[in-house]
Amino acid sequence: MTPFGIRKRIKKLLGIAPEQDAPAAPVRPPREKVTLVVVDGEGAEQSYEGQAGFSPLYISGNMERPIASGCNDSSCATCRIEVLEGPENLSEQDDRERATLAENGKPEHLRLACRAEILRGTVKVRAFEFLV
Repeated sequence: MTPFGIRKRIKKLLGIAPEQDAPAAPVRPPREKVTLVVVDGEGAEQSYEGQAGFSPLYISGNMERPIASGCNDSSCATCRIEVLEGPENLSEQDDRERATLAENGKPEHLRLACRAEILRGTVKVRAFEFLV
């Protein structure tokens, strides 16, 4: 037996050897891909493919002109968007989102890019404010 084999055996006897037969950690299945298309005030479009379950605000962070956000708690409505295509591919509007739009005097048909989640397919939105 080689010295390496002896060390391995001693470690195993002392209980400090890594388990050889330990099951591998489960692999998370890949998320479905979704596409976000953002239109600005002049009609220029930019698009990016992201993962299902992420918000339009998060996905737009990879674009040349990301959607602007002014807060960290969905209270300012800076990231409001108008859904032009694919509203069925977004999560339902929750009470917090409706309240934020109302408190900031924004129409109730708008969505907050930080609160909505793209669940599947393609969503096309008009954004009103962008990061420079």
